Amino acid sequence: MSRRPSLATSLLLLAVLAIASASAVADTGTDEPGSIIIFPKIASSSSEETIIQLSNAAGTPAELRCFYVNGAPSEDSGPPVWSITDFQLKLTALQPTVWTAGVGLPAIPPDDRPPGLYPGPVPPVGDAFLGELRCIVVNANESPVSRNVLTGEATIVDRATGAVRKYQATALRGLPGNNGDNTLLLNDGEYTSCPRILLMNHFFEGAPDPVSGAPLQTTLTLVPCSVDFEGSTPGSASVQFTVINELELRFSASIEVVCFASVTLTQISRPVFDYAIQGTLVGQTRIRAIVDGDTLHGHAILGVAEEFRTGTDGGAAMNLHFIGGNLQGDVVVLPGPF
Repeated sequence: MSRRPSLATSLLLLAVLAIASASAVADTGTDEPGSIIIFPKIASSSSEETIIQLSNAAGTPAELRCFYVNGAPSEDSGPPVWSITDFQLKLTALQPTVWTAGVGLPAIPPDDRPPGLYPGPVPPVGDAFLGELRCIVVNANESPVSRNVLTGEATIVDRATGAVRKYQATALRGLPGNNGDNTLLLNDGEYTSCPRILLMNHFFEGAPDPVSGAPLQTTLTLVPCSVDFEGSTPGSASVQFTVINELELRFSASIEVVCFASVTLTQISRPVFDYAIQGTLVGQTRIRAIVDGDTLHGHAILGVAEEFRTGTDGGAAMNLHFIGGNLQGDVVVLPGPF
């Protein structure tokens, strides 16, 4: 004989489902639309170009404020250049758009589409650009709003060979607690928090490709979640790496990231990431920003990895996996309206 669940049991079940649903909504990731979208690596130079695709997943128009951040090393190989270029876009319902970083989009539509279907001009990034792109959903008054409508992907193209590497942009979801001011709190209150840990599965540097035998190399790009566009202050993070090889042996390394970093694994630490030293083909690396006493903003990071085969045209970009939410809320400060 079957029995109906008691009222208390039913309420408990509803509470569990509500918590699970809220947790599912409050995830930062690369497979759901968000209110803030971040492309960790945009490259435009004599050797590379980046194709940027951005889409509105909603059935109503979306207005955006976007910011290029140039993190290329200065001429003396010192700190990043840290220059910002901002622009605005308007996407109609369910509209995708595309441009190349080095060319952008002109003020006048380059084709015969009606002006109302044109997202607007995008400035070219200029020569030797290496950095990131962020776009934030705003309303008609340029105030940030929690509308989870943006998706994107970037394709980095080798100009000489035509080889491409593609990755999905990271989307941070807007939440009901968003107050609409220019200080964006990535703390699971206004927006979802940045991840506590990035997880990267990779070959060790110089390991032979199991199919072709070509030596493998990985480049890792990291950007801080926090940034102050109004005060022209880049984010920073002390980043720790915990590396586990196939023998379950653990190794560690660390670097400082200010504004932007794009480095090979051996530049982080040759002893830790070198195949000849490790003796196993692959490893798993947990990437974690140090939590400190900063009460103004956190130091979480986002990133993307790229894998290359020496002596070939082949390469691939890889999104990193996320674990947990950052223990310190990150902050993005926007400048005042145009």
